[in-house]
Amino acid sequence: MKKIILLLSLILMGIGAFSQASQIDSRLYAKYSEEDLLEIQSNNPTDIEYMNWFVENAYVIKEIANPETSAFPKLRYMDKETKMAGSEATYFNAETFNVMEYDFEIAAKSSNAYLIGNTGKVLVFYSSDDLTKLFNEYRRTHYENQ
Repeated sequence: MKKIILLLSLILMGIGAFSQASQIDSRLYAKYSEEDLLEIQSNNPTDIEYMNWFVENAYVIKEIANPETSAFPKLRYMDKETKMAGSEATYFNAETFNVMEYDFEIAAKSSNAYLIGNTGKVLVFYSSDDLTKLFNEYRRTHYENQ
């Protein structure tokens, strides 16, 4: 009887971990169509896990003095249909900020920064090399603790 309970517990924990990892964060819909996300989810759930992690962890917001003299490029919204940069972002609200609404590039070896209007804030993305390391560390610690 104990073996059956243990087996059922392991199966349920496995199902729970899989379903949690493969859920699509609603913020991803700002950049990707539902069809694209469902295809990614069915073909490679780890990519969805990375994308979900990315929306929270791929960047930092920093304060700068004198944003009007900054050499950083301006942060722009991304047009979902054309996948091209649109109008400039002019405000920042930490509670509603969704990085997937914006046009940005991730460099392989260095961070990229974008000025958010004249807010005195800069959106700084980690390099893809750093993102890979951070995501792998997240996965290692996340799955060790389950």
